[in-house]
Amino acid sequence: MTPVSLVLVTHNSEAHIEASLGILLNDPEGPEEIIVVDNASSDGTVRIVERMGVKLVALDENHGFPYGCNLGASLTRGEVIAFLNPDTEPTPGWLPPLVEAISRPDVGAAMPVMDLTYAPDHWFTSGSALTYLGFAWSTDSGEPIPDDIAETEVPFPSGAAFVIDRRLFDHLGGYRDEYFLYLEDVDLGWRLRLMGLKSVQVPASRVAHDYEFGRHARKMYYLERNRLRMVFANYEPATLVLLAPALLVVELAVVAAAVRHGWLGQKLQSWRGFVRLIPLLRQEANRSRSIRTVRDGAILAGMDAAFDGINQFEIHPLVRALNRLAVWYLRIVRRLVA
Repeated sequence: MTPVSLVLVTHNSEAHIEASLGILLNDPEGPEEIIVVDNASSDGTVRIVERMGVKLVALDENHGFPYGCNLGASLTRGEVIAFLNPDTEPTPGWLPPLVEAISRPDVGAAMPVMDLTYAPDHWFTSGSALTYLGFAWSTDSGEPIPDDIAETEVPFPSGAAFVIDRRLFDHLGGYRDEYFLYLEDVDLGWRLRLMGLKSVQVPASRVAHDYEFGRHARKMYYLERNRLRMVFANYEPATLVLLAPALLVVELAVVAAAVRHGWLGQKLQSWRGFVRLIPLLRQEANRSRSIRTVRDGAILAGMDAAFDGINQFEIHPLVRALNRLAVWYLRIVRRLVA
């Protein structure tokens, strides 16, 4: 098999890291090297990693998940890089099918079928979704996984477990460091699409994930800040002009949802965080433009409009009504940018 280097980023991960590393080290078809980048854990994570004898980079402060992934990737030797979350448990033999998938010229990244550690054979995500307004989520979480699933194209590879050719990862510029948490994998998948490459989910590979939707206290801040950043960095300027009315309406809808669910402060902070990133955003937009081989008409053709398949929290009836408007608007924009 093509040499694979695995990068695993930890932060206070003592509850999971020993099980994950134990599986990896005992898998005869596992990675040739494992690099753990620890984001300033205050628990016993570092001691566990040191005891298990894999390469460790211990940082003095938490620089965020994408920074840790990029740092780890820069230290690898393999032709293929695998990324894995510390709260995952890969089934032995999970790597070869993914490596085979990315050997095909139209595939940029490959992820396993992912179930839940606390509910085996039930989806962590059946493929995930990405709307043209930048919302992304895990689809069908907790639902049973059918026995007869086939390889499917997904809008982005889950950052919890996927593989990518290291030269391609370097050409993309890796993850965007300042995302810190959330949507960095969605942005990576979007940029793969800009290059005319797809991400796939491979049923011959299986990884379990101990997923919890609300694990981070500032999740909604990062989701909203990074959603806006991703949209403005990856669309062409003319597309953004066409999408402006929809983006404005959805901002008002998100504010209403934030008020209802008690995270208005995080939403307001996300606007401030986005404004602070505008100088960097220009650089990111230029980078997206430099790798683009596919126009936005094709990108929009592969995006969703409605909130379907999300079941981690209640969807307000008003949102379901807005779904119809969002679908209608996407049809118009697709015609104009085709």
